[in-house]
Amino acid sequence: MAGTSDTVEDRRRFGGELRHLREQAGRTLDEAAARLECSAAKVSRIETGQVAVRPLDLRELLDFYEVTGARRAALLTVSRQRGKRPEFEGVIYDGYNLYLGYEDEAAEIGEYQPQWIPGLLQTREYAHALSVAAGSTPEIAERRVGLRMDRQKRLRGENPPRLSVVVDESVLRRPVAEPGLMTAQLRHLAVAAEDPHVTVRILPSSAGMHPAQAGGFIILGFPRPEDPKVVYTDDLTEGRLTQEPDRVAQYVSAFERVQSLALTPAESVELIHEVAGSHS
Repeated sequence: MAGTSDTVEDRRRFGGELRHLREQAGRTLDEAAARLECSAAKVSRIETGQVAVRPLDLRELLDFYEVTGARRAALLTVSRQRGKRPEFEGVIYDGYNLYLGYEDEAAEIGEYQPQWIPGLLQTREYAHALSVAAGSTPEIAERRVGLRMDRQKRLRGENPPRLSVVVDESVLRRPVAEPGLMTAQLRHLAVAAEDPHVTVRILPSSAGMHPAQAGGFIILGFPRPEDPKVVYTDDLTEGRLTQEPDRVAQYVSAFERVQSLALTPAESVELIHEVAGSHS
């Protein structure tokens, strides 16, 4: 279920992230409370999402936990945006706001997608049709499209992230209701693949079984080597960030495997053009 920009669930996830950072830093609730000059109960309520953390307290905690780089910037970005993006209220999935903060800081984005064209490479019309097909009203769909188009600005800005996507061949062949919409989307995908910061590979049906069959995922890498990669996955009701090194390593391995099974970038563009013609 999509939530507002400051739901209890959002606070719980944000607080869970702070709890993870506190434990990673080896700090206790009492030590964090002493740093904020408050009770341990208040810190516990922040970590369980019962109350929101104030921006000044957030900075103090991040300093205390020695959180730097992309992780710090992502959390501060999410904190600043909470409640300040009314156009996106009601359209952001639970947990998705945290992902957006991390995506803003990413230097590398790798995505495997077996269901649809990756969001950063979607046309407005395709994104709208996809949202309506998922059950959104036209008005909510348009607002979700606005968020998606907003995300795509990073690809056209200064220092864009390196984007590498692997898309299942079935996505290219899946028909849509509106005539010409899929042809336009695939041509847009082929043009995007010409960008030096973007790599598009198609995983052919002939590749058979592979380690990423459980579903799509996104891997985010950051400018500083000491900032660990994170993985984002979602379903119909929520999004999840995975940061545990062993689990992230499994996703990285799966992505490398599907890349090796996929067509080369040049072969992929050729197939995209071929399938685009079949939709006309």
